[in-house]
Amino acid sequence: MKDLSLYIHIPFCKTICLYCNFLTFANKQRKIPEYVESLVREVGLRAQMYGAKSGYSIETIYFGGGTPSLIDPLLIKKIIQEIKKTFRVKKGCEITIECNPESVDTKRMTIYQASGITRFSLGIQSFNKDTLWRIARPHDSTMIFRALDVFKESGVKNFGADFIMGLPGQTLKSFKEEVETILKYKPTHTSFYFLSYDTKKIDLFIKECPDEDTQILMYEWLCKRLKRATFSHYEVSNWAQPGHESKHNRRYWEQKDYLGLGIGAHSIIDGMMWENGSDFNAYLKDPMKITNEMAIDQDLKRMEFIMLRLRTNKGMNLKTYAQMGNVKKLLKDAAPFIESGHVKRLGNSLRATESGFLILETITKRLL
Repeated sequence: MKDLSLYIHIPFCKTICLYCNFLTFANKQRKIPEYVESLVREVGLRAQMYGAKSGYSIETIYFGGGTPSLIDPLLIKKIIQEIKKTFRVKKGCEITIECNPESVDTKRMTIYQASGITRFSLGIQSFNKDTLWRIARPHDSTMIFRALDVFKESGVKNFGADFIMGLPGQTLKSFKEEVETILKYKPTHTSFYFLSYDTKKIDLFIKECPDEDTQILMYEWLCKRLKRATFSHYEVSNWAQPGHESKHNRRYWEQKDYLGLGIGAHSIIDGMMWENGSDFNAYLKDPMKITNEMAIDQDLKRMEFIMLRLRTNKGMNLKTYAQMGNVKKLLKDAAPFIESGHVKRLGNSLRATESGFLILETITKRLL
């Protein structure tokens, strides 16, 4: 059997955050049942192509968005049941759902756990109420603490907490306090992303954000603090307690096959790449319609190998790279970064250091 991951896109949100650049909708909640019907239909049809009879078994399932926890948990259960009915799901399959604090409650957790969900990702971003309001997050700190308490009361052991560095009103002092606060709740996984500058909406609050030097100080302190808390920095923006790395995301970085289900979802299977259409009404009518289908040639595979592997603490295996590119040229291009301490070579691997993660785009462009 060939391993396959499933990504399920739930595009609905209570509000659209000002920094967000994902395919989401805040004005279509009445369409949720109809969307789920189309999604379930797509699950069944895709299973005919990538189910057990075609030689595939499901290694991980990930509900992302949008805000998957916004919709009725029984609809999440319905999707999982359809997946288990139509695909071959491995025993011990990691099933993750992204949650927002305002939509976490005991009822949801009970249904999620009974449905087989094994991992939870909580989108906190910040504990500061003014910062949350400024970026149009639909929750406040009270809702965050209530959600964390629900996790504890529901016996959730495997959960991650997501934050953003560089938000408006954030200081080095306030950032440190937020990190210390979440560590008291003993998450098994944490994600800290730098604020992305690729959306025009950021102009609404960019002047209120900490400068680049302050953000670097946040990152450097964070690396040291999480290391003391026994977290492994296993990917540029992700830290995990031993054994709690995201299996699903690691499969992306290792260029393993995955099938995206839902509006706008992407897929890579057997050397082919495609995405589902992003028109909402068109998806409801035909959930199987795809766009931008293309074959992944050797050079694209090589470039993705560099971009994705350098994001991880394992880095690039040079023996594997030799099958797709010139190792001597790669090492020559990497030499200035090795000398500066941003990249290191350990045996047959080439890895970015924690300081290298800060300039990863520069390193990657040079190696490409």
